[in-house]
Amino acid sequence: MGSVRHSGGFTLIEVVACIVILALLAAFAGPSFFDRQPFAERGYASEVVAALRSARQVAVSSQCDVLVMLDPATGYQVMQPTAWCAGAFTMPVHLTDGNILANVPPPGVALAPATQIRFLPNGTTAAAAPTITVGTFAITVSASGYVSK
Repeated sequence: MGSVRHSGGFTLIEVVACIVILALLAAFAGPSFFDRQPFAERGYASEVVAALRSARQVAVSSQCDVLVMLDPATGYQVMQPTAWCAGAFTMPVHLTDGNILANVPPPGVALAPATQIRFLPNGTTAAAAPTITVGTFAITVSASGYVSK
C-alpha cells in the first residue's frame, strides 16, 4: 500500500480568500484608523474643560477675578489682573510647571463662539456664559461656575 502525503501549507484558494478578505477590510475599515479629527476634537474639548476648571480654582484660591478668553483663531487664554486683584487682565495664569494656561486649537478643530468668562473669587461666573463648542462637543459653564462637557 502506498502512503498519502499531507503538506503543511495552504491551498491556493485559501490564500486568495485571505487576501480578498484583507483587501476588503483595508478598503472599508482602514480610513477610519487614519482620521484623527474626532480624536483631536475630543482632546481639545477636554483641554478647554480642564482650563476652565483650573481658572475657577485659581479664582477661588487667589481670591481674585480670573478671566478666560476664548477665540476661534487664538484658542484660550487665562488671565488675572496685573495689580493685586485690580486693573486690566494682562497677567497670564501659570500652571504649577511654569507653563502659561493657554493653547491654540489643533489644525481643523473649530472653537466657537469668541467669548470671555469671568470667574469671581467665590467660584461663580460674573455673567451667563454661552455654550462653547469644540467641533461636535458642547461645553457649558453654569452661573455657579460648574463646568461640564
